[in-house]
Amino acid sequence: MTTLLLHPIGLDRHTWDGVAIDNALAVDLPGHGGAPGAELPSLDDIADAVLEAVPLELGPLDVVGLSLGGMVALHAVLRHPQRIRSLVVACAPALSPADAMLQRAADTERLGMGGMMPSTLQRWFSADILEHTPDFVDTAARMLLANDPRVVAHFWRLISQHDVRTRLSEIRVSTTIVAGRADLSVPRPAAQALARCAGQNRVAWRAALTLASRADGRERERAGRCGVRACGIARRGARGDCRCVL
Repeated sequence: MTTLLLHPIGLDRHTWDGVAIDNALAVDLPGHGGAPGAELPSLDDIADAVLEAVPLELGPLDVVGLSLGGMVALHAVLRHPQRIRSLVVACAPALSPADAMLQRAADTERLGMGGMMPSTLQRWFSADILEHTPDFVDTAARMLLANDPRVVAHFWRLISQHDVRTRLSEIRVSTTIVAGRADLSVPRPAAQALARCAGQNRVAWRAALTLASRADGRERERAGRCGVRACGIARRGARGDCRCVL
């Protein structure tokens, strides 16, 4: 079994360095980390390109996606259900707020990656993480600064078109939805709505956990284990089951 790891916008496959998942394959999304495909016109096309780059002989994949990666994972399972065995969707909604994403695209083109850095880091990380784990934050900042702002703006526009609400009932693989209690971009109600739509009446609510990117203090270590545990939940889950880890 191979676990395919999909990163957030503006980062790359090294987002997953140090995450202990057996047989994991972390890839650069198109337009990220030097990968081609920055001009692709939709998240459907992004999902197609990601799966085309993964050899078929690896078999059905356990897919873990964070933020943009989670959205791509949803599009992938809807377009290529035969390629995917289970999903972990972390900090990703079924519907993106289009106006906010389009404004973020315009701001990125106007301010550049450096100008967007303060608001991005405050949105991604808690005050505790920003203050006490500078190396952790600096790694993300370096990845972000390496991007062409025009490419990142294009991806914000792609995200603005993300809406899979009417198709979530088509998902027939084990799905685990992970949300951070303090996540500013995808608040708890959005994760709950995704779980209700994807799982219909087959939702099993798990114990409250905090995602690593918004964790405080020693919860961050616990949250790091959450991602690995969520992957295990998805791998073991019954076909069509949907779980929400909040």
